[in-house]
Amino acid sequence: MEIAIIDTETTGLLVPSPAGLEKQPQIIELYACIIDEDFNMLREYESFYNPGVPLPEIIPKITGITDDMLADQPTFSAEYPKLAKFFTGVDMMVAHNMNFDESMIANELLRVDKLIKFPWPRHHICTVEASMRLKGYRLNLTKLHKAITGKDFKDAHRARNDVMALVRSFHGLCNKGFIKLENYE
Repeated sequence: MEIAIIDTETTGLLVPSPAGLEKQPQIIELYACIIDEDFNMLREYESFYNPGVPLPEIIPKITGITDDMLADQPTFSAEYPKLAKFFTGVDMMVAHNMNFDESMIANELLRVDKLIKFPWPRHHICTVEASMRLKGYRLNLTKLHKAITGKDFKDAHRARNDVMALVRSFHGLCNKGFIKLENYE
């Protein structure tokens, strides 16, 4: 089984869908790694994307990503073939807030008319939902990581760092029986 653990950094938060695609935020950074059911790293994908518009002032404060860092980066459209190839054959996608990351990717795919052509994995797991029984309420990734590993992690809100923390948290959720991979085979 191939499992993609993903995270996106964006130009903002999703708005209600009636507002239209042009009002939705854009992905500025995406990191994903593929692991197997034994949690061995198989491959990675990492890219910044140039959204073609200046970042809102709050985004560099949260992520550390600046307009200068994105100026010479490819667009999502230009990177689409690499991303689609990366996801081809993947059985499961895991994100800490799956609804957000999946919606962000779907919006980008709609912008480039590739939504139905993208090789979406069959199974999607949201670790926010899977960890609700842990404390009885929604945990952000920092708190989930601390609850599972007993440790903090540095530089949250950067896609790669968040995914590495999520891999450890996902592994812990599986080991503790909150997620049963055999249910997804």
